[in-house]
Amino acid sequence: MKVVVTGAAGFVGSQVGRVAIERGHDVVGVDRRKSDGSLPFSIETADITDRNRMIDVVGDSNAVIHCAALVGPAPATADPAAATEINVLGALAMLEAARRNNCRIVNLSTATLYGRRSDAAPLAETDPADPVGIYDATKFMSETLCDSYRKSFGVDVSSFRTGFVYGRRHSTGDYFIGRMLSGVTRIREPGRDHPCDFTYVKDLALGLVQAAEAPELPEPVYNVTGGVARTRGELAGIVSQYFPKADIELKPGVDPARHLRGPCILDRARRDFGYAPAFNLEAGVADWIAAEQQADPL
Repeated sequence: MKVVVTGAAGFVGSQVGRVAIERGHDVVGVDRRKSDGSLPFSIETADITDRNRMIDVVGDSNAVIHCAALVGPAPATADPAAATEINVLGALAMLEAARRNNCRIVNLSTATLYGRRSDAAPLAETDPADPVGIYDATKFMSETLCDSYRKSFGVDVSSFRTGFVYGRRHSTGDYFIGRMLSGVTRIREPGRDHPCDFTYVKDLALGLVQAAEAPELPEPVYNVTGGVARTRGELAGIVSQYFPKADIELKPGVDPARHLRGPCILDRARRDFGYAPAFNLEAGVADWIAAEQQADPL
């Protein structure tokens, strides 16, 4: 199968490309950044909002795994115009490419669309979306476009909601490990008891490739997360086991800057393409740190 991966030089996209190669597929990456040579596939340097270019790049591909995005509430709030252009118009360009070339789109979305849920109850895809901020709004618009192309033109597209994705090459300090590796060992933050449905990047990447491989995807939306709520305090405790100098102190309670929600229910993904996370939080942290120690390119 020929697979196009957008955002292929990024955190999730690079891992998706590697998994697809390992599973025997031909991969073409798309990214605004040039490859640094560490990836096992070629990258077309292009802007995903360029519809004509995307139509050409997709060509005779069987599937597009669309990971390119301006990710996260803070960057989107800082530049709403850029977030809308990349997340919404980028999705539109990929949908047009899929429509013209008759291929599947696996559209990476976000579980932040469920909004703030004070009861922290498990979330199914049938629960109503409640986008809160700019980032949520852009991903909701992209999902709406996907569903409209599915209904109006018969495009084979589904959206995949994930969240709290962690692993090597993650560019922020949300999961403590990056800061520990850079020598920042003293951390003081709120949110010790904040529940998070942590998703290890390798689980997510495999799930997205499995979705691309599936004979059919009958649902417009799927949850692809770890499926279990763990707290940031638990994460801090696990990370501290690997860094003797770690001094992580989180204030009790939830983090007001983060969405409060429960874990995602994974029944649809399990049924339709065999999604089954292999890494719990302990295993994911261990694998991430082992990769750092081995200087694995990804």
